[in-house]
Amino acid sequence: MKTFCHTLLLIFCLSLLSSCSTTLSPQATKTAPTLNMCKPTGGIHTAITPGLFPAAKGEWPMFRGNITRSGSAPIGGSKLSLAWSYCTGAPISSSPVVHAGIVYIGSLDDTLTALDIHMGKIVWQVQGSANFYSTPVIQDGVVYAATLDGLYAIDAKTGFVHWHIPIEANGGRFWSSPVVAQGLVVIGIAASFSEKPAVAGRILAFDAKTGKVRWRTYTLAKKAAKGGVWSSPAIDKTRGTVYVATGDPDDGVQALSLRDGHLLWHWRSVTRDVSDTDVGAGPLLYTDRQNKRHVVVGGKNGVIYNLDAANGKVLWQMHIGDAIFSSPAFSNGVLYTVGTFLNRRAISIALDAQTGSIHWKHPIPTMIYASPVISGQTLYQPTGNGFGPGGGGIEVINAKDGQVLQNMDIHSTSNSSPALLSSWLFIGAQNGNLYAFTRSSP
Repeated sequence: MKTFCHTLLLIFCLSLLSSCSTTLSPQATKTAPTLNMCKPTGGIHTAITPGLFPAAKGEWPMFRGNITRSGSAPIGGSKLSLAWSYCTGAPISSSPVVHAGIVYIGSLDDTLTALDIHMGKIVWQVQGSANFYSTPVIQDGVVYAATLDGLYAIDAKTGFVHWHIPIEANGGRFWSSPVVAQGLVVIGIAASFSEKPAVAGRILAFDAKTGKVRWRTYTLAKKAAKGGVWSSPAIDKTRGTVYVATGDPDDGVQALSLRDGHLLWHWRSVTRDVSDTDVGAGPLLYTDRQNKRHVVVGGKNGVIYNLDAANGKVLWQMHIGDAIFSSPAFSNGVLYTVGTFLNRRAISIALDAQTGSIHWKHPIPTMIYASPVISGQTLYQPTGNGFGPGGGGIEVINAKDGQVLQNMDIHSTSNSSPALLSSWLFIGAQNGNLYAFTRSSP
């Protein structure tokens, strides 16, 4: 995990210098970025008359939109237009979530903020005990949000904290985004940036009502150190199975019983990893035309794997880059993923989910840490240099052929996966801004 963590640390340190701009252009610019974090003013910056904002239909209540982590949303317009932006004053690595007309975002000043979708006005704020890297999940009117050192249950309407559970005394951090199913809040634990002290990677299931730990599963035998879970679990509610990706030295995917956490199967991409090739991108679940479940993950070895969800057998694999940091998106039998290269470039690629054959490739001149999202035949891919200062934004891509339809520059790297509704897109940036875009037909 250490290479990834050191990269994240560099992102965080340099992001303190990143740019802020509320003037967006539809085409990419080569203007050198300023090195200032956005300055909170207590208000928002609007670019569209508020009365013209579309209705906030739909939900995006968790990382990747749903418990299978598909990253897909209902069909809507492809064109993005800036509606408003809100400055948190600190870098954003968490992804926004949306529920009942409110968008929620965590930032690296230990704050979770709830904003009205249409106006961007603050509904409430909660000060956490540490940074919010993890993306919240909303279930039954409660926001479950993890700081690095604790898990919170917060009333989605009022911001009232129902309970707060500090991370266990034997260390670790919540990088993983929680998921809720069958009354359980499931989340992974991994080490801190430095991996000192080394901690035992594990998955915890908390009672959603009380915060009490219902079960705990260690990724390595004898509760050995390492094997961290720093990506986000996916869940198959029908089969009662949790899927998690694990880090070195035992990189791979583990399938666990949702009921009690016992291990169902364990697939390894490598054993005794000494090259730091963690499977760090969160798993994606999908069902094929024969009603067979698949698990798809990417690793820091640059390989994307398609596994049989019943037993972990590799159905196909494809090497697409030097590393994969983001989770794939899935829609209509196609996987959309991103490979990153050591020259700080990336490639967006569409693969046939059944065979792994390539539909198209699209080069991207920046590193990519954020996961794409898909709506109908439109793919949205956050971009940026991955290291704080510098330009970046959102590429709007035709999902049929990989052609860029629009390049929306936000003058800042984004490592935040978008939240997508039929008429809205929300994304956080390293310059501290949460951006709200409307979606319309070109």
